[in-house]
Amino acid sequence: MNNQISFKVNGKDYSVEPVAGETLSTLLRERLRLTGTKIGCEEAECGACTVLVNGEPMMSCVYPAERADGKTIVTIEGLAERVHNEMKLHPLQEAFVEHGAVQCGFCIPGQIMTAYALLKRNPDPNSDEIRFALKDTLCRCAGYPSIENAILAAAQALRTGEPVQKPTHIPDSIHEHKTVGRKHLRPEAVEKVTGEAIFTDDLKFDGMLYAKARRAMIPHGFLKKLDISKAKALKGVIAVLTAEDVPAEKNHGLVIYDWPVMVGVGERVRYVGDALAIVAAETQEIAEQASALIEAEFDLQPVITNPVMAREEGVPQLHEKGNLLKHIKVRKGDMDAGFADADVILEHTFHTPTTDHAFIEPECSIAV
Repeated sequence: MNNQISFKVNGKDYSVEPVAGETLSTLLRERLRLTGTKIGCEEAECGACTVLVNGEPMMSCVYPAERADGKTIVTIEGLAERVHNEMKLHPLQEAFVEHGAVQCGFCIPGQIMTAYALLKRNPDPNSDEIRFALKDTLCRCAGYPSIENAILAAAQALRTGEPVQKPTHIPDSIHEHKTVGRKHLRPEAVEKVTGEAIFTDDLKFDGMLYAKARRAMIPHGFLKKLDISKAKALKGVIAVLTAEDVPAEKNHGLVIYDWPVMVGVGERVRYVGDALAIVAAETQEIAEQASALIEAEFDLQPVITNPVMAREEGVPQLHEKGNLLKHIKVRKGDMDAGFADADVILEHTFHTPTTDHAFIEPECSIAV
């Protein structure tokens, strides 16, 4: 391993000591504090971490930092320019703002950097080419039509040198008022397209510790034994907490307080994500290492895989009041009369998959 790696980021030269196993995203975010590059999956699946390396879009969460040696890197922070102390947006950034392509904003740096690379190699892409370019860059909330329209508008502006064309398909619905019924730009959109918007994982404080939960990783069983001794002995670990350390209410929940903060020895594990212990350490890496050192033994129980099975006789009752959370009855109209009057009666059993409007931003929190 070389003693130094040197590279250019957004026009500025850097030379740093390499760290074994470090990714480019970690180097950019943690050491250079360029937090505009977002980390969603850390598996090169979501595209939020996309940056340009020698002009090519790369998912920085899996790109080894050592490979950046001698390279030119551009992040979302490097697109806008400051002219007379004012921010001059790149046409892509301006178009994303004008066309409403920004909502939560977490995926936007990756979307814009991918689109930037596309327009460099193809100044006049059609819709199919845009969709293909963005196939590995996911968005869960803004909707791809607005992103596609923004890229088309930016491409036209870059080709012609004219201002970004604003959307014309969204008319004002009420003209008598200054605000209600009129089009308005999202207030924080500029911060989100320039990488200046701060998300929870972007925050850092002096002396901050990092926490990592040890999850059960089994679907159903009783915790027989929990050994945290190896984790506590690891250098850099400040504390390892278990259910015995919870000073107040042991459970929480949305409807009923039946979800344990942490599962204690002798208690039931109800899903793979139940927490058994929480590690606090000086770095995220140490916290992860310590979590992996926590040993657990279980008395495995039958797995209940669906609501129908949960209602069957003889199945384990997962909660104190049984497996039925709530029975809601809906009765409307005269069903017998409706069937009698119907020309056709169709009876069928319908199935739908579980759907979660999953966000790309990782769940995390900071306690100060």
